[in-house]
Amino acid sequence: MHKSFLEKLGKQEFFTEFNDISLLKFTAFFHDIGKIYTVKQKFKGHDIKGKEIILNSINKELSLGKKASEFIGNLVGSHLEIFRLLALKESDNLTNKDLNFFWFRNKNLIPHLFILAYADAYATSENEEYLKKLELFVIFLQEYYFDIYTKEVIEQPLLNGKEIMEILNIKPSPIVGKIKEELQKKQIEGKIKIKEQAIEFIKELYYNTAT
Repeated sequence: MHKSFLEKLGKQEFFTEFNDISLLKFTAFFHDIGKIYTVKQKFKGHDIKGKEIILNSINKELSLGKKASEFIGNLVGSHLEIFRLLALKESDNLTNKDLNFFWFRNKNLIPHLFILAYADAYATSENEEYLKKLELFVIFLQEYYFDIYTKEVIEQPLLNGKEIMEILNIKPSPIVGKIKEELQKKQIEGKIKIKEQAIEFIKELYYNTAT
């Protein structure tokens, strides 16, 4: 794992006496808790259900605090993403869009998410070939982050709400927030990289919606 990610381990402090390593261990213990409620669906969606349980029931019972419960809940909710991306890669269906949104959603959970994926895989599989593929894929994900994502994806909104309203000559309304959201999606996809492209996009989006 890249040293810039490893350096983050143990550095996060929470309202409780736990740090991020303690919470990672807690997450490993509870990461599949959603399976109890998704048996009939063959555990489909157990990651999302598990996050819901962490953020509600378990947080209320253990009083972890908002920051700690969100950290655990987000890890639980994302713990299958690496495996899903690997499956897409194996079937030649993995796109830069998939990779971009993975990093956008999870960059603050790295390296915890990588460690959780390793632990999950090694605890449930004896297929050495698959485990080796997982290791190589994690390396691939990191290479993509440094070589492509950080260089080509603009996360910071290119237009703020005030600018959008001025460009489109509209007043404050929910539509401004929706436009900002759609613009950011296009930025994460890598389709919009400069302000001029952002202006053209919101104009086309707004006028096509209005007509």
